[in-house]
Amino acid sequence: MRTILVIILLFASLSPFRGFTQELGDESYGIASFYSKSFYNKRTANQELLRKTEYTAAHRLFPFNTLVEVTNIYNKKSVVVRINDRGPYKRGRIIDLTEAAAKKINLRKVGLAKVKIKIIGFENELMLIPYHQLELETTPKFSKKFYQKTRLKYKKKYRIKPRIKHKRYLKKGKKPKSKMRIQR
Repeated sequence: MRTILVIILLFASLSPFRGFTQELGDESYGIASFYSKSFYNKRTANQELLRKTEYTAAHRLFPFNTLVEVTNIYNKKSVVVRINDRGPYKRGRIIDLTEAAAKKINLRKVGLAKVKIKIIGFENELMLIPYHQLELETTPKFSKKFYQKTRLKYKKKYRIKPRIKHKRYLKKGKKPKSKMRIQR
């Protein structure tokens, strides 16, 4: 009996364990809902009080204090929430949001919505872009006059529209004309 137990433990320790792991940037899709009024001002799974005004959520598998970006697929609005509870236990749903977070992505009016969930941080450490999506654009250059920092180039392209009212100040070589003239 003892040898069988040892063989089973040895086999279990040598077999590869395929548990649930997550990394920054992992995405999942599913149906989101929000808490009912009866859950507020009660304790969550990590013994915090559930408040309407906080941006928190419930997920079945993610560890507590995981920061998650929830994006409503229909209107592309997103909110960053912290996981502090377990649930939802209704079949087909992957996350429960508080009232403030549900209002932010217009889920409060509809009730249920298809969402994208993206992990953006752990244990109150916010990292919006994972390390494996960064690459070095230039090497550091040393000079007597200045030190140029390396620039990081993202694989994803973001377009930023500058909103400058007075573009004549930005043109090189031209100085703004003064409206006051000296009379002689």
